Amino acid sequence: MKRGIYHFEQPRTLRLGLYLFLFLSVMGGGTAGYHWIEGWPLDECFYMTVITVSTVGFGEVHPLSHTGRLFTILLIFFGVTAAALSLTALFEYFVLRGLNNLFGRNKMDKQIGKLTRHIIICGYGRTGDYIARDLQHMHKPFVVIENDPERVKLLQQEGVLYIQGDPSEEEMLEAANVKEAEALVAALPKDADNLFLTINARSLNRDLHIIARVQDSDNSRKLLKAGANQVVSPFSTGAARIVQLLTRPAAVDMIELVTQRENLELEVCEIPVDEKSELAHKTLTEARVRQTLGCMVFAIKHQTGETVFDPDPQMRIEPGDVLLAIKKPRPARA
Repeated sequence: MKRGIYHFEQPRTLRLGLYLFLFLSVMGGGTAGYHWIEGWPLDECFYMTVITVSTVGFGEVHPLSHTGRLFTILLIFFGVTAAALSLTALFEYFVLRGLNNLFGRNKMDKQIGKLTRHIIICGYGRTGDYIARDLQHMHKPFVVIENDPERVKLLQQEGVLYIQGDPSEEEMLEAANVKEAEALVAALPKDADNLFLTINARSLNRDLHIIARVQDSDNSRKLLKAGANQVVSPFSTGAARIVQLLTRPAAVDMIELVTQRENLELEVCEIPVDEKSELAHKTLTEARVRQTLGCMVFAIKHQTGETVFDPDPQMRIEPGDVLLAIKKPRPARA
């Protein structure tokens, strides 16, 4: 999904190239025409073409024949038109593009400054790209911090809110409105960079939920000590999934059915319970979650961190609990 000013870049470039080609064709045609009609040397023909197209008012190189004057009239008409179109395209390409980028950047900065409860993705590699696509699909607000110019171009084309710079720097995190953010994903290529990023992010927001990617699983403990809430290793996660596919393929198929969005038939949802919630201080039976919310509760995560799977219907729901449930997604509106 492409948004913003950036998708106009390609037509603008093509238009500039077309008009410049037209102008050069007129110049080349004028030089060849004078040479063919008047028989002058090519350098004099080119000079005559330049002063004719530019309308500077210099005198003729040599007296023109009747045919040469008619050709000059046509050359002035086509030459001035081609020059005007080329200058307009040049102005649009360099000046207006700079203004659009400036105002577009300012507009994006204002949008980022208004974000609350959003997610910050640090690093737009393969991991960051997958995360961004899924968050877009879920309509979850997020902003990406990326330093690689080539990846920034991809973010521009996708219309994603982004900040170009080093994600581990406090200035970049503050520009991403980290103090109002809900979560941060540290997906930089090097563990050391993710470690430094985690320390800075935690110092700026004590309540921020930080998920860090780690290449070397031995560094997981360091990231947790630095302030990460969770550490994910692609290698260990991939290995664990392979083992599950070998030993419990049916269970893995069920999990993928629930969690993957490509063929989403069920949706896992979290229902936080606070003091004002109608579910607070009620048992599961009294809360009637299935009847009121259309969900089937399969676990309750207590405020202490303990998670109870397949809770008893008489278990009481307390403020601070999070109900983990499964429901069928609502059909998309036409």
